[in-house]
Amino acid sequence: MKTPDPFAYELNRQLQVCQSKSRRNGKVARLPLALRDQINHLLDDGVPYKAIIERLGDAGKHLNEDSISNWRLGGYQDYLKAQLINDRARIQTEAAADVARVTGELSPAKLQQACQEIALLQYMRTLMDHGDQLAKDSFKKNPAKMITLINACCNMATTGIAIDKQKLKSLPPCPIEHPDD
Repeated sequence: MKTPDPFAYELNRQLQVCQSKSRRNGKVARLPLALRDQINHLLDDGVPYKAIIERLGDAGKHLNEDSISNWRLGGYQDYLKAQLINDRARIQTEAAADVARVTGELSPAKLQQACQEIALLQYMRTLMDHGDQLAKDSFKKNPAKMITLINACCNMATTGIAIDKQKLKSLPPCPIEHPDD
């Protein structure tokens, strides 16, 4: 039986949170992905709305400044959140790979374990720095978020235990020494 990967589950869950409950349907949202990405990058660069429309050429002729503004407040925010999550996942993976490289073991299990430990440390650091306020805000807004956080920590611990058990199973049996021999 394959052990669930709480790191991948948590990343997937966070990406789903970034996505709107219903598909966006504004003028920009109806454009092809390549054009939406181009608009997002132009917004990243601080390009004024009129200039964005001009740079899109014929593809943007039906857009106006309000449609770009609406996108900046909606779809672009989704894009920024997804970027933040992807960047954090990349940094965690790179840090885990560095840890595994230093220890000399680059197995997938070691990389997964390092990712889980780094994620858990980040959760714990956040809880230590902002725990009281986070708990109050979470319970007021959405109690399930705090439960999800605690569950993610428990899942990471459970996965760590499963990895340790698997390692123990792969070791050769230890010979029993008798004091009389």
